[in-house]
Amino acid sequence: MRMLSLSSLLLVSGILGLAQDSQDLVDKAPAPVEQALRARIDQYYHAFMAGKYKDAYVLVAEDSQDAFLEADKQQYKACETVRIRYSENFTKAVVVESCNSEWKWHGIVTPTTFPTTSNWELSDGKWFWHYVKPTQIASPFSPTGFIAAPATDATPKKDAPPIPADMNGAAKNILAMVTVDKQSVHLLRDQTSQDVIHVRNGMPGQISLKLETAANNPGLKVTVGKSQLQAHEETTILFEWRPDDLPPSCPTCPRRVPNTRAQLQVLPTGQAFPINIAFDGTPAAPPPANH
Repeated sequence: MRMLSLSSLLLVSGILGLAQDSQDLVDKAPAPVEQALRARIDQYYHAFMAGKYKDAYVLVAEDSQDAFLEADKQQYKACETVRIRYSENFTKAVVVESCNSEWKWHGIVTPTTFPTTSNWELSDGKWFWHYVKPTQIASPFSPTGFIAAPATDATPKKDAPPIPADMNGAAKNILAMVTVDKQSVHLLRDQTSQDVIHVRNGMPGQISLKLETAANNPGLKVTVGKSQLQAHEETTILFEWRPDDLPPSCPTCPRRVPNTRAQLQVLPTGQAFPINIAFDGTPAAPPPANH
């Protein structure tokens, strides 16, 4: 299964916003029209769930077949139709689908739900998937995360942000803008101690942080400075070990505390950074100075 690219997710959300802002779209259609369209939608997305893209190809309008073949294909686990909006006397429709898939990053697989939009047209009594050229594309070089998609024969403006030739590479560059300075912390098991990880958001938009620890340890306290980071903002994650907080009835517990693990999740990118929490022995005292 291919990794979901961030450029695809940003592009989806951009097109979705444009579709929702259109004034001439309506949600209601005669029952036979909607039933026929939903049957084709289900057939189309079931092909993506099965990984049988040839079955989806037969539902593509003839003038959109090249665009379909050139587009990235991602296998979905499940899809649900969220909204259908019609136009031009119920002969065209914009469909918003919510799909489940997986985000793969640094060996970590994270279940992901995201919206995807598609355009459909009625031709000879049947509905077909139709390609509509987007008016915006994702760009890691724009403060908004998007730039206007130029016309095919348009000359780029002098001050316009550059359009990456390699969109997959651009998506990886966007993901690389969220960084942690290290992925392991070290605490002293026999005494109160602490360690810090720094997280930086170099992306043009806001991200959210969520930290999950593998085990509930009463002596371990983890504090995330900020759960939401604006563009180019930083925060810290503080790991504190307090052996005095352990039950008094277990005086040997600090010496037997095992190493554990936490995971930092980043939304909306779906990134997951594993963090190792190691408990080390108390450093030996330095040898006495020779006189």
